[in-house]
Amino acid sequence: MPLPSWPRTHSVALQNTAARDSPLSHGQADDLHETSHTVHHIPGERSNSLSLQSHMTPRGSDITTDSPHEMNTVRHQRTESPTYIGRAYYIGGDTTIDERSARSYTPSRAGGLSDIEEKILELCGSFKLPPKSTRQILMETFMQYCYPWMPTLSQSELHEGSDKFQSLLLMQSMFVAASRISPAPGAESHASSGQFYQRAKALFWAGHEKDPLTVIKAITMLHWYNPDGPAYVSYDASEFWLKMGVGLAYQIGLHKEPPPGPHRAIRRRIWWSLAVRDSLISVSHGRPRAINMDDCETSPPCLGDFPESQAQGELFIPYVEICCLLGDLVECCSRRRMCSARRLHVETVLFRWTRTLPSNLSLSPKQPHTKTYDLLAHNFNARQLHVPYFICLIILARPTAASGEVSSVPVLAASYVAGIYEYFLARDQVKFLSPVFTNFCLVASIVLLSVRPFPDLWEAIQPDLEVMQKCLDELSKRWRSAIGASKALQKAIDIRKAHLPGEGPSLTRPTRAQLDLFEEFSADLCRMWPIYEPQMTLYGSDSTAQENVGFQGNPGGVFIPISDQIAIPVADVDYVTEGGQQDLMNLDFGGIGEWFLNDWDMTGFR
Repeated sequence: MPLPSWPRTHSVALQNTAARDSPLSHGQADDLHETSHTVHHIPGERSNSLSLQSHMTPRGSDITTDSPHEMNTVRHQRTESPTYIGRAYYIGGDTTIDERSARSYTPSRAGGLSDIEEKILELCGSFKLPPKSTRQILMETFMQYCYPWMPTLSQSELHEGSDKFQSLLLMQSMFVAASRISPAPGAESHASSGQFYQRAKALFWAGHEKDPLTVIKAITMLHWYNPDGPAYVSYDASEFWLKMGVGLAYQIGLHKEPPPGPHRAIRRRIWWSLAVRDSLISVSHGRPRAINMDDCETSPPCLGDFPESQAQGELFIPYVEICCLLGDLVECCSRRRMCSARRLHVETVLFRWTRTLPSNLSLSPKQPHTKTYDLLAHNFNARQLHVPYFICLIILARPTAASGEVSSVPVLAASYVAGIYEYFLARDQVKFLSPVFTNFCLVASIVLLSVRPFPDLWEAIQPDLEVMQKCLDELSKRWRSAIGASKALQKAIDIRKAHLPGEGPSLTRPTRAQLDLFEEFSADLCRMWPIYEPQMTLYGSDSTAQENVGFQGNPGGVFIPISDQIAIPVADVDYVTEGGQQDLMNLDFGGIGEWFLNDWDMTGFR
């Protein structure tokens, strides 16, 4: 069968001189070339004005900065836009499709920007740059708080810094992301995040950047703007930009395993950054994912994809795994089905995930002498990394409202989340969290409300609820989606308080297998653990455990530690209800995003 057409990367040598007033013929415009732009100071101007042309604009232009001693060159190159075409998969047989010949015509837009487009960009301020000191602060903020979760910059871009970015779109987009969480007053005094966003958006829609890989990098940064929550239709929301990024990624074949070469690592990192964002946005909004992993052939990220920093790879690899697993779980909820084999697989992955983390990312490693788990010193990234893990436990073990039961597992997991957020709050780090932590906060809070029928537990969770409400208040100062989440939580609390404790649901004990999922964590991080601990020393029989709704994946079983070199054992799942591995468990979920509010028994009585 003929193979699909693979994208090819074309590079050109960068020149050091600025091209000025060089008219181009149509033939020259179709060739690969670049235009360099010199940065210099224009006396008497207080603002930084940039009349930077697009890659293909034949006229030279100047970039101004606030320092008369600063002379930088922002270099640009035009890159042919290679595409992935996979028609050969379904059109084949004896006839081979020559996709190269299909490209043997000039694209509709082969030249640079028109005068009108350039004027629009000038009016939007797209050619303005903040002072060098502000640029440096924004770059440092981006690298510290944004980049660990979306390592989409190449090694050369990391070493050169924002002043040497070859793309104005990439630079302005990085300013957007950094300004959303930067505490530096200097950044806000020059331009707000909204102004940075308007500049980047204008560059995007004008087609100023010609390299599609660079455009996708910029899009991953524009996700951070996210001015509104999912309650409103928005053309500026992270979900909107995600779909744009995924669409472009499919066009250039990022979903296919890249061939060996200098761009292999960055292509994989960009693809998995999109996949993570796709899963997290699906969790937050309750909408289908844009990426179907059945269509993806790109291998998971590995340490070899991070030649510049092994520590970055050690963080990003488990982050991709846990976030994609969370997206899978939410998808099962949306489709109201999860076969028992799938549930067992998820539990096994979760068990292995905590035990294969690097020691510096563990929250509480086991002490060899005391055999206890002591909470490590605060590691901001490590604690962020564990929040989606506990959200996975909440979703996996959560019973439906119709069951008439309250499960201990999601309550314990939610209390761990509250413990992590409490550290964020105490260290004034909530402002550095991404918007998805708004949804994580809401999910954990709603779960805590389920203990209302039990007076002692209800009193015990009040400090956790207070922490979560304060965090939502802090998040709402930067993310408007937190405003809606805060209102939804308060309404849920009011509904709970209106019902006095009494005859209500029963409290289920964790199975031995479920307790194994908490084994790697210190009880110091979970306010509810001492209250649950006395009853957790007693295990029900296997038959009793099978009756606990939501615990049917591996009743009473003990997980076997699994390394990457050991095959996952095939479990016996014949105990489930009629249908075996094809049994579809009715999770009774509504649309994700509302399923915790709509399906969870908010009153405690049915």
